[in-house]
Amino acid sequence: KCSEPKTNEIKPVFMNGEPRFIIGSYHNPKDLNELKILAENGFNLVRCAPDSNDLDMAKEAGLNAWINTGNRIDFSKDKNKHKEKLIELVEKFKDHPALAVWEVPDEALWSLGYPKFEFMFYGKNWSVEQQDSILKVLDEAIPEKAKGFVKGYEQLKKIDSIHPVWMNFAPRNTLDQLRLFAKAADIIGCDIYPGKKGVDGHNDLYNYRMSSVGGYTDIMQSAAPNKPVWMVLQGFSWDFLRLKDTRPENLDPEEFPTYKHSRFMAWDAILHGAKGILYWGSYMVSPRSLFWNSILGVTKEIAALEPFLLEKELKNKITVEPIQFTSSVKTRVASTLRKHNDDYLLVVLQEDLSQALNVSGLDFLEGKTLYELTTDRSYVVKDGKIRVWFGKEPHVLCTSKKYDVVHESEFPLTWDNEDNFPLNEK
Repeated sequence: KCSEPKTNEIKPVFMNGEPRFIIGSYHNPKDLNELKILAENGFNLVRCAPDSNDLDMAKEAGLNAWINTGNRIDFSKDKNKHKEKLIELVEKFKDHPALAVWEVPDEALWSLGYPKFEFMFYGKNWSVEQQDSILKVLDEAIPEKAKGFVKGYEQLKKIDSIHPVWMNFAPRNTLDQLRLFAKAADIIGCDIYPGKKGVDGHNDLYNYRMSSVGGYTDIMQSAAPNKPVWMVLQGFSWDFLRLKDTRPENLDPEEFPTYKHSRFMAWDAILHGAKGILYWGSYMVSPRSLFWNSILGVTKEIAALEPFLLEKELKNKITVEPIQFTSSVKTRVASTLRKHNDDYLLVVLQEDLSQALNVSGLDFLEGKTLYELTTDRSYVVKDGKIRVWFGKEPHVLCTSKKYDVVHESEFPLTWDNEDNFPLNEK
């Protein structure tokens, strides 16, 4: 059977009065032409400084904006000072036509001290009492900080009840901690960058694969079941953060996610219920690089399918069964079925293993052709069934070819140090 991600029917975020599936960029190139390229390739949201010029340029490019409040929204310390600064910020920008979302400080929960946590214990022969004293400090700091954010959130909503508040978490927090902080936002999410060769993939799940993106999407929904989830995806190579000398000749091309990797991560988030995807780290690469172009291929495809992504799930109509062949286990499968006007979108994704899939329950499409977007493959429904091709990848099937806006042949299958070096420019 197909896996059952914890999807929900949470309403999407509205921008300019219209529901949208969010495709966002943390990097703001602050160049009108580059912003327009983002918009042309499906982006609809970009981070802006609290600056009218930034917001005006985003609006001119056809993009909406989010602004980070900084510590102004944290009322756990210096409440009066932070309250005054928060009111000033919100009053100044809440009516700007580009503004769509406020954001609290990034990874606020994780930043409480967890980056140093393991180092505090490493190599030290501390007693149980000494260890417990440090744990007690964290146990007391977390609810105090969460209450401060909730009070700041409530103050912001008094001034601006229209624009939602977005909170991004790092991976590696407990559900109880996440739930405390999630009270201070309308939208929550998590950054997860598993495109990292030979190590733990930036997470603490048992699953270190690309499908950990879906795993963390589930966790976010468990932390805030009634709120939209946006997932922050990988727009960089870990070499940029790991190496002191990041000149191109020192970078390993295999550390960059390929087009197929980026597409897998995006669809895995969506199939597990994400209402938006955002990219972090692209400030480290040229907007004309082959690598960034491969991500634009993903965002362009997803944006073209936005009408379907705003529709309700019909997944209970179908059954997806992996064909095990000689494998020890059957792959997990994430899937969605949606209808927009007279067309249907069916997406199935083998999350673990490359196994063919039997999809049944398609009697309502008997005799119809399902086109696998980005490829030359197609499937005709017979006896209410199709068999989807092998591949640990999203198979995006549609009854219409008009949504087929990119082709996988446009992008290198793998990166190398020659013509397909990820930082080469088009």
